Amino acid sequence: MDNLDFRSADFEDTSKAMYELAKELFPICRSITGQGFRDSLQILNDALGGGILQIHSIQSGTKVFDWIVPPEWHIKDAFIITPDGEKICDFKKHNLHILNYSEGIDKEIELDELQNHLYSLEEKPDAIPYITSYYKKRWGFCITHNERKKLKQGKYRVFIDAKHDENGVLNYADFIIPSTQNSKEEILISTYLCHPSMANNELSGPIVAIYLAKWLLNLKERKYNYRFVIVPETIGSIVYIHKHLKHLQKHTKAGFVLSCLGDDNTYSLVHSPSQNTLSDKVALHTLKNKENFKEYSFLDRGSDERQYNAPLVNLGVVGICRSKYAKYQEYHTSKDNLNFISPKGLMGGLKTMQEIILNVEINEIYENTIFCEPNLGKRGLYHTLNASINRPPLTANILAYCDGKNDIIDIAEILNMQAYEFKDLLEEILEFKLLKTSNMKT
Repeated sequence: MDNLDFRSADFEDTSKAMYELAKELFPICRSITGQGFRDSLQILNDALGGGILQIHSIQSGTKVFDWIVPPEWHIKDAFIITPDGEKICDFKKHNLHILNYSEGIDKEIELDELQNHLYSLEEKPDAIPYITSYYKKRWGFCITHNERKKLKQGKYRVFIDAKHDENGVLNYADFIIPSTQNSKEEILISTYLCHPSMANNELSGPIVAIYLAKWLLNLKERKYNYRFVIVPETIGSIVYIHKHLKHLQKHTKAGFVLSCLGDDNTYSLVHSPSQNTLSDKVALHTLKNKENFKEYSFLDRGSDERQYNAPLVNLGVVGICRSKYAKYQEYHTSKDNLNFISPKGLMGGLKTMQEIILNVEINEIYENTIFCEPNLGKRGLYHTLNASINRPPLTANILAYCDGKNDIIDIAEILNMQAYEFKDLLEEILEFKLLKTSNMKT
């Protein structure tokens, strides 16, 4: 497998393309069901090259474990007309103004009644909050707290052109990039696409996933199969697990939930419950030396790692973020916009996932085939003129720790390197048959 070259000519082109994709997706009103979700999946499929993303549906009303797939939501318009005739909370100007999954309504009411259906954030007075009501029918609007304070007594017309279709569907998508080595083991890459116009919390995960897939498709060698899943958060992953549970439990080697990967501020890891899976190990190895790295236990979970790690599922999946959801001021508000993410931030998210994949791919447990140190000089792996006491070369250090117990990530930790940096040297060592694969599993 090719190593990463972050100085390559297409680095800047890729980062710009990712940001342009975010700009295309940003205006669409998405939810856990509906046309906005389908349209967004199609855009992602086009970005991937077309014909790769497999789009599925499940009927509203279907029971999946302890949940029921909700009715499909359709919305066309929403607004409030003030007593002075001003239109506010205009859905067509910003789709966060509508309570996501709101019922329809068209009536005149007094301000006191309206206040019961308005949502704002006093601590973030100039931001429109993102509020949902998927599983209980209600209507409402989201508004900045500053604008809410200006409302005066009088009659307000509230209009929401929305409906719930009991005969609708919930959509999700997946695709598999196959192993080139006939492996049956899979790496799960899961992300979600159900939020409306929020850039980091919503769009960065799917965009990084798509460009990660494009990169994987171009690799000459892949040890594992890569299962990509794009779902509406929570209910979508529950649906997916309900359909694929036995297969996932049998074949998932490691898994990563991608979320909030487009900003420039930090890198974050949300551990699995045990914190000792391969997913935990490779993610921590990759991320821990990145600037401002933050580590979170499963107690801080919040995305689909909740479902993949549920006790009866137990796939050992971790969450990968830049600024973690719910830990940045812009989260779930209109401030999480295209100015909060950047081409550089998105590229950082992609680069991190590429490093994680390279570290997963190279990781293996090896043991030596020769008693004592092998003669590296006669194989061209070490100089044959020795004028002073030298530190052992990297080759010798790798061999010294290949004891049938340490895996490559363990050795990389000892040597303070990234595991994938061993690739070329490890290939040379294996070519000379100085190592063999241990019977122990990583």
